Amino acid sequence: MLVFLAGFWFGGIYQRSQEDLDLGQFWRVHGLIKERYVGELDSSRAVEGAIAGLVESLGDPFSSYLPSKARADLEDELRGEFTGIGAELTEKEGLITVVAPLAGSPAERSGLKPNDIIISIDEVSTEGMSLDEAVSRIRGEVGTSVTLGVSRSNASRPVPITIVRDLIQVKSVIARTIEGNITVLEIRQFGEDTEGLARGAVELAKRDNHKAVIIDLRNNPGGFLSVVPPVAGLFLPPSTVVVERYKNGKIEELKSESIPILPQTPVIVLVNGGTASAAEILAGALQDWGRAKVVGSQTFGKGSVQDLIPLNNNAALRLTIAEWLTPKRREINGVGLTPDVSVGSEKTDQSDPALDKALELIAKGL
Repeated sequence: MLVFLAGFWFGGIYQRSQEDLDLGQFWRVHGLIKERYVGELDSSRAVEGAIAGLVESLGDPFSSYLPSKARADLEDELRGEFTGIGAELTEKEGLITVVAPLAGSPAERSGLKPNDIIISIDEVSTEGMSLDEAVSRIRGEVGTSVTLGVSRSNASRPVPITIVRDLIQVKSVIARTIEGNITVLEIRQFGEDTEGLARGAVELAKRDNHKAVIIDLRNNPGGFLSVVPPVAGLFLPPSTVVVERYKNGKIEELKSESIPILPQTPVIVLVNGGTASAAEILAGALQDWGRAKVVGSQTFGKGSVQDLIPLNNNAALRLTIAEWLTPKRREINGVGLTPDVSVGSEKTDQSDPALDKALELIAKGL
C-alpha cells in the first residue's frame, strides 16, 4: 500500500508539472504543418529540433542536446582523437568564442588564439548561430579547409584565418625535464589518459629527485571533472579539491584521497585566458591550499559543471547541473582565477615570459 501511494503521489506531481506546460500552441503548429505545408514533415527531425530548442531556451551555452553523431564526436574528443581544427569553443554573451586552441593543432598553427570571436564560418555569419551548429560547420573531412572570420580586441577589422582540417590526436599530458632537474608537466586537457600519464611523470620526478614541478595549464580547455581530484592528489594530502553547488542547494565536495607522491616539492602552475573549467579547478585547488604559486594571466572563468545524460538512439543531453567553487568557496564563473604572479605577455616561438618567471621564482626558493 505504501509503495502504491508513493507511486500515485509522484505520478500526480509529474502530471501536474506537465499540465503547467501549455503545449497547445506546439500541437497547433504541428497540425498546421501536417495539413498545409507543401513539403513532407520529417517526424524524427521535428522531434530532435523540438528537443534541441527546449534545451537552447535555457540560454546556457554549456547545455545542449547532442544527436548521436554529436555525442560520438564529443566522446572521441575526450578520448583524444577526432577530426577537425583542434579548438575548444564556447558561446559567450551570444558570441562564438575560442576558449583555447589545442597545443600542436591546426588551429594553433594557423594563429587562432584564446578569446578570438568567430564572426563567420566560410563567409556565413555566426550571428544567431548556436554553438552546436558552429562546431558542426567547422568540423569536416581530413584535408579540407575552413575559413574563419575572427574578431580580436587588438585588431581594427576582422581577421580571416584559413585552417586545414586534420585528424587531431591529443596526448593529454606531455612531460619534459628542463634545467637538469625541473619537471614541466604540460596538461593539455583532462581526458581518459590524463591521470595515468601525470602519475607516471610525477613518479619519475620523485625518482630523479627533481627540485620543482611546473604544471602548464595554459590553453587547457578542461575535460573530465572526475580526473582532477586524483591529479591534485599527486601533490596534495587528502583534501577537498572542488565544491559543487546544486540547484536544490545541496553542496558536495570532491576530494583527493591518495597519499601524495610529491607532498613538499615546490610547484608552480602556469595559466592564461585559455585555462578553463577542469584546468581552473586544479589551479584553484592548489592555490587555495597554498600548495602552488599560480603564474600567468587571468583564466577563462568557466565555473559550471555539466553531466552527459544518455538518451534513446545514442543521443545525449549535456546539461549544466551545478556550479563549482574552489575549496575556499571562491566563485570564478565569468571572472576567472587571478594569478599570484601576473605575467602579461603570452608565449611565442621566441620567448615564454611565464615560464621564465616560474624559473626565476624557483631559483629564489619561491
